[in-house]
Amino acid sequence: MISAEDRANLARIFEEAQQRGWIGGSGVDEHIEHSLGFAAVPSGVPSVAVDLGSGGGVPGLVLAAVWPQCQWTLVESSLPRAAFLELHSAHLGWSNRVAVRHTTAQALANDKEYRDKADLVTARSFTKFPALIQAAAPLLRPSGHLVVSASPTPTPWPTNTLATHNMTPDTLTPHPPHFHHSTRLPSDG
Repeated sequence: MISAEDRANLARIFEEAQQRGWIGGSGVDEHIEHSLGFAAVPSGVPSVAVDLGSGGGVPGLVLAAVWPQCQWTLVESSLPRAAFLELHSAHLGWSNRVAVRHTTAQALANDKEYRDKADLVTARSFTKFPALIQAAAPLLRPSGHLVVSASPTPTPWPTNTLATHNMTPDTLTPHPPHFHHSTRLPSDG
C-alpha cells in the first residue's frame, strides 16, 4: 500500500518520534502496519481527511502516503509535536497536501473552515469517547467516516451518544487490530 521509499522515510521519522517519547515503544514497523489498518475500514479514497491528536505522525503520515491524492489536516495541540510534523511533511515533499494545525481538536471542530468538510476523520489514543465524538462529528461531511483505534478487547460505543451527534451506530472491525467505525448521517434539514 505504500512504497518502500515512503516506508523507509516514515520509519526514520517514527524512530525520531519514539526517541522523543511521542510514539509508544513497539517497533516502528508495527506502528506503520497498525496505521495501514485504518485504510482498510472506509470504502473508497477520501478527498479530505483529518487526523486528530497526530502526535508523532501515526496514523496521519502513513495514511497520507497511502492516499497521495487526499488533502490531510494533522491536528496537534503540542507545539513541539506540531512543529515536528510540519518539518517532516515538508521534508517528505507533502506540504501541498498535508497541513498541520497547532490547535485542539475541539477548537478545530468549531472552526467554520473545517466543519462539514472531511470524508474521513481518524484518531489513535486521542481522548475518551464522548470528547472524541464531540470533536470529530462536526468535521465530517454527511456520509463521512470516523475511524478510531480500539483497545485489544473493545466494546461498541454507546449508540445514544453517537445518535446525539448524528452518527451511525459503532461498528467494530472483527479482527485485530480493531477499529471503531461510524458514519455521519445526512441532516434532516
